Amino acid sequence: MAKKLKVGFIGIGGIAQGCHVPGWQALDYCEIVAAADVNPKTLKAGGEKAGIPEARLYTDYKKMLSEVDLDIIDVCTPNCIHKQPTIDAFAKGCHVIVEKPMTTSVADAKKMIAASEQAGKLLMIAQSMRFGDDALAMKRWVDEGLVGDIYWGRASYLRPRGVPAWGAFIVKELSAGGPCYDLAVHILDLCLYLMGHPEPVAVSAAMYLEISNKPSLMKHDPKKYTVPEELAVGFIRFANGATLSLETSWAINSAAPNNGIMLAGTRGGIRNNPPTLTREEAGLLVDSTVQVNPDRGIASHSEEIRQFAEAVKNGGPSPVPGAQALMTQRILDGLYKSAQQGKEVKV
Repeated sequence: MAKKLKVGFIGIGGIAQGCHVPGWQALDYCEIVAAADVNPKTLKAGGEKAGIPEARLYTDYKKMLSEVDLDIIDVCTPNCIHKQPTIDAFAKGCHVIVEKPMTTSVADAKKMIAASEQAGKLLMIAQSMRFGDDALAMKRWVDEGLVGDIYWGRASYLRPRGVPAWGAFIVKELSAGGPCYDLAVHILDLCLYLMGHPEPVAVSAAMYLEISNKPSLMKHDPKKYTVPEELAVGFIRFANGATLSLETSWAINSAAPNNGIMLAGTRGGIRNNPPTLTREEAGLLVDSTVQVNPDRGIASHSEEIRQFAEAVKNGGPSPVPGAQALMTQRILDGLYKSAQQGKEVKV
């Protein structure tokens, strides 16, 4: 029997238990053998979910790294605590998958990439939206040349009343930012992926905090809301002349949730939810939707983990490499910087 890949978690809270653990458990050539979390209650619950022996549960991840032989580390800590565990895991010779956003600054992202390269191990950023059935369908259209050169896009992820009431999402010291790091990072990454990762050159943005730091029907404690934004809007320019409009919110007086992307190309346009291709056919402008999708119902988090595990097993490239996430981080940094300065900034 081939040796199983041994997986350890650093941070085994909600996203790990609900999405990552099932992904690893579905792979017969992988085994979750250890976990670390600073919260003993979370650690116990996560250990039970993952079937980890109590002797392999740690409140200090560095002790776990020193005592357990691991092939892969899955980092599911709060945003501000992605960098150091990732670097330390590489120093121990592990491959690393880290939850989005990669980190909270370009400088930290570069250090993580450098650690990966020095160790000769794979780094993957868990941008799960790439692996959903709608994204896979749109990627097929792009790869077949049916969209042509994409020159403009609009990405929207708006929650009317959706501030997270769990975890560290709203605490600046742990999360750094709000919906930009929670939601916009998803749609931004997907757009860049479908656009072929054009080089970003400038960002203009505005951010607002009008609802979430006041009492409302939402369940979070508004007094603990210290991240800088609940709504962000931005405009991104690329070196090839393409542009992208971006909007994201946890709280806004809007009629309904809005989660969608639309990309306009020289031969066609695409949008998700549902995946639709718009093109001229027989003298008509036609919307084409998908009747049969072999990827329908795919669990995006499980698929991202499967693809990463396959890359580790077979020596392939990372499905979402650090260099691509660095581009996303440059834009995210630019959004906050532009909003603070009130002007367009270079990225």
